[in-house]
Amino acid sequence: QSGVLRADSLEEGFNWVATLAACPRPAGNNVVIITNGGGIGVLAADACEKYGVKLAGDMELLKRTFGDVIPKFGSYKNPVDLTGQAGGEDYREALERALKDDNIHAVIALYCQTDMTPLEPLMDTFLEMQKKYGSKKPIIYSLFGGEGTAKLLEELKGKGIPAFEDVEDAVSSLNALYRAYEKKEEGEVENIEMDESGIRRVIQSVAEEGRRQLLGTEAKEVMKAAGMDVPPFRVAKSINEAVEAAGEIGYPVVMKVVSEDIVHKTDIGGVLLDIDNEKEVVEGYEAILRNCKQYAPKANIRGVEIAKMVPDGVETIVGATTDPSFGKVLMFGLGGIYVEVLKDVAFRVAPVSRREISRMMREVNSYPLLLGVRGESRRDIDSVADAIYRIGILVNRFPEISELDINPLVVYEKGAKVLDARINIEVKK
Repeated sequence: QSGVLRADSLEEGFNWVATLAACPRPAGNNVVIITNGGGIGVLAADACEKYGVKLAGDMELLKRTFGDVIPKFGSYKNPVDLTGQAGGEDYREALERALKDDNIHAVIALYCQTDMTPLEPLMDTFLEMQKKYGSKKPIIYSLFGGEGTAKLLEELKGKGIPAFEDVEDAVSSLNALYRAYEKKEEGEVENIEMDESGIRRVIQSVAEEGRRQLLGTEAKEVMKAAGMDVPPFRVAKSINEAVEAAGEIGYPVVMKVVSEDIVHKTDIGGVLLDIDNEKEVVEGYEAILRNCKQYAPKANIRGVEIAKMVPDGVETIVGATTDPSFGKVLMFGLGGIYVEVLKDVAFRVAPVSRREISRMMREVNSYPLLLGVRGESRRDIDSVADAIYRIGILVNRFPEISELDINPLVVYEKGAKVLDARINIEVKK
């Protein structure tokens, strides 16, 4: 997405760097192989197929360009075979014709050492071509043979010219050049409405208190202001407020302690599920406060969150972080074991288009669970994509949000709901 190429080895990485440093951007995809040996030419053609490098296949173009410089027993078909008798002058003529033609966009020059021609004229030709055309069109060299070609290779490399002993390394490097410049079709990032003043108000309030992490309820307020579906919730600071909130929201409800000092709320009995009536609300409120005072006596208790209990669905996680190299980066995965143990997640640089989000989601191995397995219904994938999209816009508009997690985002046949969220901020003074 960001134009980063991943090499499989350190040597391959160095090969690519040398090629990217030496070669200009290709003007098109038509590549021509010029060789003095049919065998090495076939190896290069096979490598081009393997790496997706497109060989020029217009026979009229190839015949017009090379027909009269090829011996009778040679071939102007791509690879262009000059035959084993080809020397420096033959290569000069063939290379110059290829490099002058606007319909040929890159050249792979191969040489297999023979006893029929001296190497010095060949070296002179390569250097001449590089000087005249190296800044205009990519030229990749691969030389195979004995001590003579090894010396030639070292001289070319010493002058910063992309030259390789292995023909596959040459083609791999040309492919890296094309990939580095290929146009990324990511689609447009459209504008969406958010309650930006509401989001800014929450962040400013947290910053004024000197905190870097939002309370869970504050994070859910931000999610709601960003257009996410957040089940109804209220913060109760007394038993009476808790009873009133539960009655307004509607049973069953979830009760959760609100405190920046208690991270693992479930572990200390700070979370209660499936509260079905007023009596359970009263008992639950007292139990939560009692547990927190016992296990975290110095914690600042801001109240108890009363939230609507929602049905089970497929749990996913959507997150964002701030990377020193790429800036805001989005993350998506399925919740529970898939993200915690298997690390089954996908990443993209924010903001990101809906088309790219679709590709991002399909990269996750557990993605088929959203499509419906073992008779289960398909989940609302569009709602998940919309959530990822909104988070990408959110962290881009509010760069002070350094980290964000929605865990879980529960997905249903229709819709997806934010059950819990965590947000960290970095506010510049």
